[in-house]
Order: sequence, then structure tokens, then C-alpha cells
Amino acid sequence: MFKTIPTADFSAFSAPMQKLIELNTATFTKAFELQKAAIEKQIAQSQADFKAFASIKDVDAFTAFVTAKSEEAKAKIEALQTEAKDAAESSKAYFAEVQAILTEAKDSVAAAPAPKAPAKDAA
Repeated sequence: MFKTIPTADFSAFSAPMQKLIELNTATFTKAFELQKAAIEKQIAQSQADFKAFASIKDVDAFTAFVTAKSEEAKAKIEALQTEAKDAAESSKAYFAEVQAILTEAKDSVAAAPAPKAPAKDAA
């Protein structure tokens, strides 16, 4: 049954796979670092907002706080839209690079000379 499977030298496969591992490591490390920074920024902002809210003593201060938060929300929505576009472009580039690496791996295995078949048993 296994005698009909074509033989291939998979040693050439390791270099493209190493590239894929390095790409994934760099990509996910960057994503986690960005998320960590965003979370830390949000925590700091929430603490500052709570402190500002706690210091409100009159209607004018409350109105100013709500107005500032409203403007901040609009700016955050615009920033999220930009980030979403950037993430989509980054994802396309990532998947294009993955595809190129996988194609290189496939081509390297296909181009490698086939290993010599083991000697047949005299049975």
C-alpha cells in the first residue's frame, strides 16, 4: 500500500517552515504588545475619568465632563475605524506572506531530488 506513495526529500521543507515560524512569532508578539499597551492606556484613562468624575461639584463641571467625554468618544470611533482599516491591510499582507512561504515550501519539496528507494526484499 505505501509503496505507491511518491517519495520526496522533506529536508528542503525546513527553511520555509522556519520562516513561517519566525513570521508568526513576530506577528503575534506585535499583536499582543499592542493589545497590552491599549489595555494599559484604557486602565489609566478609566482611572483619570473616575478621578475627574469624583471631583465634579456642580452642573457646569458635569456638563463640561460629559461634553469632553462625548468628544473623546467621537475621536475614539474615528481612531478605531482607522485601526480597523490598518488591521485589514496588515492581515492581507500577512496572509500573502504566509502563502508565499507555503508556496516556497511546496516548490522546494517538489524540486528536491527524490531519495533513493530502499532495496527491495528478496522475498
